[in-house]
Amino acid sequence: MITFKELNIFFKLCEETNLSNVAKKLNITQSAISISLNSLEKKLDEKLFDRIGRKLILNERGRVFKEKSYKPFLDLLHAQESFSLDRLKGELKIAASKTYNSINLSQCIYKFISNHDIHITKHSINTKDILDSILNSNIDIGFVESDFNEANIIKEKVANDSLIIVSSNKELTKKPHYIDQLYKYNWILREKGSATREIFLSKLKYQEEMNTSMEISNFEEIKNILINNKETITCISKLAVKKELLNKQLFEIEIKNLKFDRELFMVYHKDKYKSKLFLEFTSYIKKCFENI
Repeated sequence: MITFKELNIFFKLCEETNLSNVAKKLNITQSAISISLNSLEKKLDEKLFDRIGRKLILNERGRVFKEKSYKPFLDLLHAQESFSLDRLKGELKIAASKTYNSINLSQCIYKFISNHDIHITKHSINTKDILDSILNSNIDIGFVESDFNEANIIKEKVANDSLIIVSSNKELTKKPHYIDQLYKYNWILREKGSATREIFLSKLKYQEEMNTSMEISNFEEIKNILINNKETITCISKLAVKKELLNKQLFEIEIKNLKFDRELFMVYHKDKYKSKLFLEFTSYIKKCFENI
């Protein structure tokens, strides 16, 4: 395969017949130029220059090759210069758990891309799938709300969060409850694989006595069901229902002797190359979460 370096030396030799002068312009040795030219001619199985004394004169085959390769070379040169000048150009592949959809991660990302010539693809999947995607190099950065141990994944804390029990039934807020006193209500839980679900259930005893009515992956659907049905109840991120609590559409139920504190993480593979774009983006995201 012909290299950019070989083409660059070839076109410099087309402009300057003296090997010594080309070596000075490129700041390399004459030997390096000869090795590069010989490599190019060997790949083409043709001599491109006539060796006349100390000069290299482009021959008939060399002139054809120059004509056919000059425009692609200029395009490649332009791409290299453009790439080098704008270190923030690029495409990031991101995945976030459903919790992050409720705390405006997408809006935060949009503000970043509005100021940079980049493209970001974002998927919403559960925590397990995000970790698998990081390990398989299908995404660059993930956002999860579950602590985990995986040697090949770096996790950086971006915020504190807690899970709370909520309902639209204000009567349930009049006194604290033990969690099993609420098992009789219609529980709407997240789907299997959800970190919210796993963290919640890991703290419970006698789970089989809980009346689980539905399992739903979408936070907004869960909140809408709760708001319109007072007999329903769920465990959800406090950040995800911030607006509904403020508007008194949903109410937090105090639970005795049980807390569901957790941390939110940004994750990526330990071998991920940290380009300027990667570093700028991750730094920006951390600042965004400071205001949540």
